Amino acid sequence: MTKLTAGLLTFATLIAGILPAMARPATLTTRSNLRTSASLTATVEEILPSGSNVEVLNITGGDDGDYWYFVQPTVEGTASGWIRSDLVSFKPNNKRYATIAGNRGYKINVRSSPNLRSKVLYNALSGDLVTVEDSYQQAGQYRWYRIKFPNNINGWVREDLLSIWPQGCIITCPAN
Repeated sequence: MTKLTAGLLTFATLIAGILPAMARPATLTTRSNLRTSASLTATVEEILPSGSNVEVLNITGGDDGDYWYFVQPTVEGTASGWIRSDLVSFKPNNKRYATIAGNRGYKINVRSSPNLRSKVLYNALSGDLVTVEDSYQQAGQYRWYRIKFPNNINGWVREDLLSIWPQGCIITCPAN
């Protein structure tokens, strides 16, 4: 299985617990239904106006074949929920993002240094969106990436446990 295939499988996951706060800013391109799950048949929690600002927390494939984002609107008191990806526009930036790989509910260890013997600082969930801060590779070994959640949790994850996107991109690059 290639890294790309493994990365795409990440999107077949569903949210499975509490997600870390993610500051991948985006804007809704049209009036959008905020749903309870990644499906056009899911209950609508709220209708958000065009131009609403949101933070993307997680990505998954929906039962309709589209990608869906689990978002937190930036307006206080607004519920979190799922919005179809074609209704979201990312604000361009120079950061590099990745998603945690694995099947639904899969947890990976975020470690204090780039090796399997180091202390586990946090358990990330498959589909979690993170910022890639740095990388390290010892000859003949896996590459490790230092990842960061905007709630200031950061640590090291082995390359085979991440799906890394080109700089500034998540699924597709933002329009300039």
